[in-house]
Amino acid sequence: MIKNNNERAGRKAVFPSGRGAGPQDRRSGADPDEVSSAVGSKEMGSWEKRTARKGFHLRIRRGLSMTIPGDEVRLARLERAAASIDGDSLDGAKGAIAARCRIFLKQLDLLDGGLEKVRTAGDGRRFALALSMFLLASLPLRPETCPFCVQHSGGNRCEGCGYAETHGGRCDAETNAFGQLAEAVDDLAGLLHRLRTDGDAGAVDPEDARNKLKTSIARSREAAERLLAGIAGADVGELMAAKRDYIGAILDAIPAGIIGSRKVDEPLEGVREKLARYW
Repeated sequence: MIKNNNERAGRKAVFPSGRGAGPQDRRSGADPDEVSSAVGSKEMGSWEKRTARKGFHLRIRRGLSMTIPGDEVRLARLERAAASIDGDSLDGAKGAIAARCRIFLKQLDLLDGGLEKVRTAGDGRRFALALSMFLLASLPLRPETCPFCVQHSGGNRCEGCGYAETHGGRCDAETNAFGQLAEAVDDLAGLLHRLRTDGDAGAVDPEDARNKLKTSIARSREAAERLLAGIAGADVGELMAAKRDYIGAILDAIPAGIIGSRKVDEPLEGVREKLARYW
């Protein structure tokens, strides 16, 4: 079962565009005001490398752009699930994602302005931790960003939900693919929060830290702009695929190297593994 943020001692949940309770709200983050000239990056992220290593390939069929070769049965089930969503539910989810992306982009600008305050190794590490939690909080995992949740809300919540039927049950079930992803994100956010107090700044050069943090912010901005552009004319399957790809890009943008703790590597990879089952 997905843990409630209140059950995690000493952790404060911060959501960029409001708070909520429900299976898709289990993340902790940092407000950009806490960490108050981005540099682009054309390098392939680890999410892209990972899918390439696993033998993923592009499908011609719309909305299922990265599917395991030969998985035709699952492909057909996903198509049926996507076909069950009406236009109003799809548009509602698109609108929520677009609104959050616009807020996210404005907050990234604030973070850009705060980089000038990074003058020591400790400043760089604290900024990297706060930025990482903020990025996790930006992920489009709230109910209003999911066309399935939008359509199956109300008194008969989740009844007949195509996502539940194809991804291991309701989103609050331990076997559900989304639930496992949200739990992994929450665990990573909890670890980052705990690392804020361990005082190990490492030997990161402040200028190098600023440059890497600029790159992280730039990659995050590129991912959000790509998501905004991609969802405009998307069908249900394409929307879910765009969300999945955005999450992968944000995970790649997390400045784990500046945080300087190997404790981050395993849970970060765990989130990527759960993401592969998300859609």
